Amino acid sequence: MARLDVALLHAPAIYDFRESMIEFGPVSDLVPASAIFEIFPLGLSTIGEYLERNGYFVRTINLAYRMLRSPRFSVPDTIRALNPTIFGIDLHWMVHCHGSIEVARIAKQEHPDTPVIFGGLSSTFFHEDLIGYECVDFILRGDSTEEPFRQLVEILTREGKTYRGELLADVPNLSWKDATGTHRHNELTHVPTDFNTPALDFAYNMKSVIRYRDLLGQVPFKDFIRYPMTASIICRGCTYNCVTCGGSATTFRKHFGRQRAAFRDPELAARDLGFQHRYLPGPIFLLNDFMQPGMDYAQTFIEALGRENIDAPIGFELFDPPPPEIYELLQQHLDDWSIEISAESHDDAIRRRFGKGHFTTAQLEESIRLAFEHGATRFDLFFLMGIPDQDRTSALETVEYCADLYERFDNDKRLLTFTSPMVPFLDPGSIIYDNPEEYGYSLRATTVEEHRELLKSAHWRDVMNYDSHLFPRDELVDATHEALKRMNEIKLAAGVTTPEEIASNTEMEWGMEWKPSIILNCVGIGVTQEAKNLLNGRTTPAVSDMHRAWRESTTPAKEEEAS
Repeated sequence: MARLDVALLHAPAIYDFRESMIEFGPVSDLVPASAIFEIFPLGLSTIGEYLERNGYFVRTINLAYRMLRSPRFSVPDTIRALNPTIFGIDLHWMVHCHGSIEVARIAKQEHPDTPVIFGGLSSTFFHEDLIGYECVDFILRGDSTEEPFRQLVEILTREGKTYRGELLADVPNLSWKDATGTHRHNELTHVPTDFNTPALDFAYNMKSVIRYRDLLGQVPFKDFIRYPMTASIICRGCTYNCVTCGGSATTFRKHFGRQRAAFRDPELAARDLGFQHRYLPGPIFLLNDFMQPGMDYAQTFIEALGRENIDAPIGFELFDPPPPEIYELLQQHLDDWSIEISAESHDDAIRRRFGKGHFTTAQLEESIRLAFEHGATRFDLFFLMGIPDQDRTSALETVEYCADLYERFDNDKRLLTFTSPMVPFLDPGSIIYDNPEEYGYSLRATTVEEHRELLKSAHWRDVMNYDSHLFPRDELVDATHEALKRMNEIKLAAGVTTPEEIASNTEMEWGMEWKPSIILNCVGIGVTQEAKNLLNGRTTPAVSDMHRAWRESTTPAKEEEAS
């Protein structure tokens, strides 16, 4: 058996979903994952690669996907067969708080002396609560735990699994239990000012597949094998303040120790996308708005991306309409690109209350026109139900606005509009979560255990952790059904989707094509890694060659900054 220092486990939202009678509702309609949120955060891959880069061996297992794929898959049997020095479990999105705790309990039952580490934004927000669970030994707080994780692994592998000594007091961002059981919380001081240290490429995951003979454990979401869409990210932190978001600038500053967003070098960010396209044929989606650092950054990034010669669709998440120069650059350097903007409401006043008062509906419409004029292949427009100052009437008026929008754009098939309720949770740590009454809300859960109990509810209405005074949950459920039905009618009438796409929930998918070069690249990485495994007894680290090459090519100033 291959050496294993750290086993990273991703749990489903609800551990016993295979035995439960739950009406999940539209909780995941606008993301690639199913209602159990089997998609795992990018941080699991960046942590795994970083630890391997520093001499430790890591295996990631997507338990949620394995459970979703097969009713016979046994989590206890799988965990029992592992023998790592450490278990790591993500609680990044609060929707996993039921499944993650249950998986931690199983890990403790099967391996009582093996420490269990939690991490992620929700783990950070609830760290004082979470460390009270017997099955949780350590919590690494913040948005950049690669280096603190390495320091913790170094101590535990050297001193032993059950070590609770004072060396742990030097690990930044760590919450832990000492030998007396006392809860200790080290200062959250490791907050890198750039986002260049982690690697963001799927070659690490592919090498892990070869080493551990485990393809299914690395699958990131249920339809990935059929539709291998990938995602990358431009920064950690944010410059915007959407009031429902657990990743707003205020939330990062108040709860996660980040005073300002940390951005990836634009050349490296472009290489991330190019490297992904070498091995996977699906569309690539770039999370966070590359306009946040300013026009110079955006121009450098787009020009670098053009040099990658990517002939797959690339989607960009933007937080507001960009200046016309951006569309000119995208047209000049890319062949197949699209835009996604979450406008939240057609009503400028409601959008302003939400925290997006920096653009109007009229400006948004002009931006759609400019995007199509400059060759955008899609423009996805998203709206939310349940946001501040919004009631049922306003939410349904937004849907009717979409009908007018299609008419205005002559039913252009490149325009796709979507609406969704704000479910399952109002993000812990968001501006509204911290100040609910000020925004017309009341909270139904304020602890980890209260959220876990909500997740066991039979209907998605009762899972919600908030009540809007203007838009009660029962009304929201009814309005959701009406809005989704009407939105589908509008898009069918406009000819931008089909009944089959709606039924299969594939209208958000772009096209893709397997090319011989991609197949050869995949075969090449597999053969190379297997040869290294045979020669070295499966002890070759699954590090990112692309990231290493970038670091070696940077100037000393950049290397110092990236470290």
